[in-house]
Amino acid sequence: MIDQLLVISPMAALLFHLTQGFWLYAWPMIIGFLTILGYQTLGRVTMAGNAKWPVVFGFASVVSMVSLGGWVMMARGIHMIPFYGCGVGLASALMSRVYAVTIRVHPRLRVRVLQVIWRGDTEGIGKLQQALRARAARGAKPVSVPE
Repeated sequence: MIDQLLVISPMAALLFHLTQGFWLYAWPMIIGFLTILGYQTLGRVTMAGNAKWPVVFGFASVVSMVSLGGWVMMARGIHMIPFYGCGVGLASALMSRVYAVTIRVHPRLRVRVLQVIWRGDTEGIGKLQQALRARAARGAKPVSVPE
């Protein structure tokens, strides 16, 4: 039985509903989005052939944990499945627009950062193709697995 004399402030009720809305609707969408984004990026990084195996292993482990976390979350409540699916669909649509993911060195910080080249970016695609041609002309060999 609910006590009719219980007074709840409107701010507390608003905070409760916002928190509930985030965990029920936004969180499954974020997890679905990160799952597909992670797997797509992992596939592109590994196909490049120049990533070190500990980096690939660590990245693949994190992506798999996010994916498994999403599946565990879906098992707790059937109402989360459509939002997880929306996140997966959004990430798939976004990643279909990506032409390449490259790594460049930040000019000031001197750290390596990911750079996304979008399909509509003709200038970026041209620079990437020019860099690949120059690398092939130098005789750079793809990284091979030692036997």
